[in-house]
Amino acid sequence: MEATLTEIPEHLLKRSKEARGAKSDSPEPAEAKPEAAPADQKVEPVAQEEKVEAPPKPEAPYVSSANKRKKIPWWAASTLLFLPLWAYVYVGTLERPPEEAEGILAVGEQVYAARCASCHGANGGGGSGPALNDGELLLVFPSVASQMDWVIKGSDMYGIGNPYGDPAVGRIVGGGMPGWGDVLTAEELIGVILYERSNHGDSEEDAVFAEALEHAIEDGSLMLPGYFDPMTGSIEDLDLLLSPVAEHSD
Repeated sequence: MEATLTEIPEHLLKRSKEARGAKSDSPEPAEAKPEAAPADQKVEPVAQEEKVEAPPKPEAPYVSSANKRKKIPWWAASTLLFLPLWAYVYVGTLERPPEEAEGILAVGEQVYAARCASCHGANGGGGSGPALNDGELLLVFPSVASQMDWVIKGSDMYGIGNPYGDPAVGRIVGGGMPGWGDVLTAEELIGVILYERSNHGDSEEDAVFAEALEHAIEDGSLMLPGYFDPMTGSIEDLDLLLSPVAEHSD
């Protein structure tokens, strides 16, 4: 059975043919190309912005000082550990300074420095006058009263060539010892004698006697005169004057 072909009008075929030809004859659009830069134009590189670092924080003064300070070497650190022990041992070996005199002994110390040290030495070692150290003073004058009598009267009242002090020692007056009875007050004279005996003679007994003497003066049991008269008095009289002190020293 033959297919029946529908006849297409000629004017439609012609129009369709023209439409297809128009499509095939039109050129395809060209791709856009980037424009080239002129040959004489220089392309400058784009400068990159540099990153600026923030300045470091300033160090504290004590941190800077600590960093500059030299460190202790390891071998010295162990030595430093023993310093406190060494200091303790060293201080223990030092001699303690002598205790300062007080009361009547302080009065006697001042008198000795002003009146006696020029002849007997600042430390009692002697000079133009006899030495008072090494037991010499207590050997010559066993009692406070015997030394007081000698200091009150001096060489002139005893007489050149006569004995003085303990007869067993055999000291002879050679001159040069002033009499201080009418120069020093009674308190100054007793004070310097007790200072010499306790300090240069190293007599603890006389140091105790000085303290007892002060108590006797304070409670009124001992009444000292203003001065001692070189022309009168004796060792026995001085012993009697000082007898109340014995009650305070017991």
